[in-house]
Amino acid sequence: MIASHLRPDPVQLGAEWKALVEAEYEQTERVREWHEQDYYRPVAAHFVDDPRRPGDALLNALRSYCAPDATWLDVGAGGGRNALPLALLSRKVIAIEPSPAMRDAMSASMLEYGIRNVEVIDARWPDASERFDVDYSLMAHVGYDIREINPFIDGLERATRRRCFATLMSRAPSGGFTQFWPEIHGEERFVLPALSEFIHVLLARGVTPEVRLFPRDVEHIEPDQIRHNARRRLWLTEGSVKDQRLQELVNDAITRSIEDFTEPIVVGLVSWEPKQHP
Repeated sequence: MIASHLRPDPVQLGAEWKALVEAEYEQTERVREWHEQDYYRPVAAHFVDDPRRPGDALLNALRSYCAPDATWLDVGAGGGRNALPLALLSRKVIAIEPSPAMRDAMSASMLEYGIRNVEVIDARWPDASERFDVDYSLMAHVGYDIREINPFIDGLERATRRRCFATLMSRAPSGGFTQFWPEIHGEERFVLPALSEFIHVLLARGVTPEVRLFPRDVEHIEPDQIRHNARRRLWLTEGSVKDQRLQELVNDAITRSIEDFTEPIVVGLVSWEPKQHP
């Protein structure tokens, strides 16, 4: 039998995906200077948005599938940036979110906008995925650090009758500021899989996905925010020896007007018909 990269084995790709995720995790645990029981607690507010906001092209693409009788599953719903807008145009949204800070942010947003048809569930996917049976499912920016990507997708397809959706950036969010890692930590950064790798896995699984690309609005970031983001991406404590050196490097980059801090500029909306649904 001739092995071919043109016809990859999805099990092998899943193993390679897992190896990348575990290498990134091991590296992070080895060099990190701070720990947070709920990683998203300091940033949960950034995952909340007006559910009636106009001008969001990617969200509008999802909205086009909504109907008064439609049901949705939002896996890794965060602060409800997608779950709440979809709920306004659908019968029900089931929001799976393991982060307490994110659930609190979503619940507060639901109360603020008077949205009552979102069921928020504390769970980790794909645990209990057989419990759900919805028209559409969404995984928005949650695939990057999933170790077992094939079971994750299996659960999504098992719960979905009509169409699965995934949004991923061209680069995993944790991959920013990688150019500073050799100087600060003495090694290259392991970068998590993202959009292209996810599409590769789907193709290997026998799926022909529809892929739509949307430019990501990258707003101007003030120098203080750049410094904070760099510190967070390199897992440093403010004022530590490594952080002091990092801030020197970042300040030099800012002074020389280097604006590229490897921010992802493209977001992909990937959709496909589920193959695993009973």
